[in-house]
Amino acid sequence: MPSQVVDDAWHEFILFTRQYDKFCRHGFGRFLHHTPAAAMSSPTQASDGIRRAWRLACAIEKIDPKKPERLPRLFALDATLAIAGGFIYQLDCLASAPGAAGSGFCASHIGCSSGCSGDSGSSSSDSSDGGGGDGGGCGGGGD
Repeated sequence: MPSQVVDDAWHEFILFTRQYDKFCRHGFGRFLHHTPAAAMSSPTQASDGIRRAWRLACAIEKIDPKKPERLPRLFALDATLAIAGGFIYQLDCLASAPGAAGSGFCASHIGCSSGCSGDSGSSSSDSSDGGGGDGGGCGGGGD
């Protein structure tokens, strides 16, 4: 989940199983199971989910996922609301020094395939999802 505040709200929501089940079936046509990041089958599964969320959020908001001019709302929410401990994304990852306080996560790499400007050089083995290098910090908690 690319937003800590949405992740926290979702965790609270899934405790109300009947309402959550009804919501999922109505909104998604099926029940969505929760998989904590610690229980994911591979280290890249959370990154793959972040890339999928990026691609879908960009599509909904008509943003070019490979050359975004702004962050999708889901990726900007924690910074907009000044959520303590939130997942903060930067579009221009070169503007902040890696690991600098408050530098957050690098959003410009999420939608890139290899060869994007500023790409970290790492790439996903599954380029069919539009994902690629994760910039060394691709996304939030992965819950």
